[in-house]
Amino acid sequence: MMNKFIAIELLPTKAGIGGSFMTTASFKLDNIPAPFSNVPVKIDTGCSISTIPLARFQALNGFCDSLKENDIINNIPYEISYGVESGGERHSRPITFKDKMQCSAMKFQHRLKYFYIADIPIPQNSIYVNYNRKGNILIGMDILQYWDIHIGISKTTGKTLFLACPEVHLCQEYIDELDAHFKII
Repeated sequence: MMNKFIAIELLPTKAGIGGSFMTTASFKLDNIPAPFSNVPVKIDTGCSISTIPLARFQALNGFCDSLKENDIINNIPYEISYGVESGGERHSRPITFKDKMQCSAMKFQHRLKYFYIADIPIPQNSIYVNYNRKGNILIGMDILQYWDIHIGISKTTGKTLFLACPEVHLCQEYIDELDAHFKII
């Protein structure tokens, strides 16, 4: 059964300070034959462009260089990321093929289908893929900007809760959860 909205409790850090919102996603990329099912993803409102770091998947480690090479040769659109994953390190824009192969900050735009976050169908048709990084899959604001989102302390559980629903799927069940947890309706 498909979910109609997402409710995720904050997963605290080991130090007990702060935390993150984790869930799962399923999708099919245009350049990899196998689908990805229920892989962990991090909801990241500080991330501008959602990214899948393919090097995190053991089964793809031997293929990442050739996939990146294909993207460079085929002039697949790309962005350079300077996020937390790069330790704030600035990268110069790669020019040569060798520069591009060595640049860990490049992420390439790929077609996406059968995309679900927490079993909710997402109408997004593209996402960026990085072949060098091994960090979390980040669901960023390019996707979340189309959602109704509330983060706060649940009046029901007393825990920090991320409650969200894609605008195209707003439903009474979501409204009822907003009222139950945040008393804002």
